[in-house]
Amino acid sequence: MTRTRLRRLSSAGIVAATALIAVTTLTPLATSDGGCALGLPCVVVRAGGFGALGVAIAARFAVSEAAARAPRRMLLMTLLALWIGAAIDELAQAAVGRDPALANWLADMAGAIGGLTAGSIVLRALRQQRPQHD
Repeated sequence: MTRTRLRRLSSAGIVAATALIAVTTLTPLATSDGGCALGLPCVVVRAGGFGALGVAIAARFAVSEAAARAPRRMLLMTLLALWIGAAIDELAQAAVGRDPALANWLADMAGAIGGLTAGSIVLRALRQQRPQHD
């Protein structure tokens, strides 16, 4: 897969994961009798959504020119953006009649970090399997 294609796919993945998070956490449809989407435990739904976002961000990170120049700084900025995004998502739930909870925010962050880690491992393994050109 080319860098351009991975860049496009990761961008689409970020948009799709963000939409999934919004639907499962910020819409009245997401709450069924005080629970979460699909009748699953909220921790599972939130970690899954933010995990998908983490995988997409890992793919985008892999082809980022800024990350190639300053990987540690970009990783810290990525984690900070996820931290702030998860906090905003949690606080915004008051608008749809749900109560913010620290456990949900922790599930968001665990999912995001898990997704970043899993995505990075998979991308690194795929890169190592690619035929080497001299």
